[in-house]
Amino acid sequence: MAKEKKSISEIVNDHKPKNFKFKFIFKDDEILKELEAENYDLSETDTICNDELTQAAYQSEFRYFEREIVGKAKEPTDVGDGIVISKQLITKADKKLQQIGIGYFSLNNVNYVCIKFMYERFDIIEIFIKI
Repeated sequence: MAKEKKSISEIVNDHKPKNFKFKFIFKDDEILKELEAENYDLSETDTICNDELTQAAYQSEFRYFEREIVGKAKEPTDVGDGIVISKQLITKADKKLQQIGIGYFSLNNVNYVCIKFMYERFDIIEIFIKI
């Protein structure tokens, strides 16, 4: 029996982080058109709700790691600078997760860390204040 193909709104809902605020960055306009055609509430793809902060985060320089640091990790992984990556940060660490990026940036005299989960059709970013 063939596996039923999920709609884009089902895929987005399946990938939403459960424990942290996040923002989806869609890689092409076709995804947005598909979501709009399904009457999807796009506000559900951005729980950070701060465009200046998310733009600064997304434009920071990232250091990339393979998906295995969460996909197959038995315990949280320290990636340096006191940053720990764990499965709690992400809902789907399946084979569709391509890479994970860690970026550092400052905005309004506050230092932040951005974690970018990169999938084929979208990225999900989470932003944390670095203390």
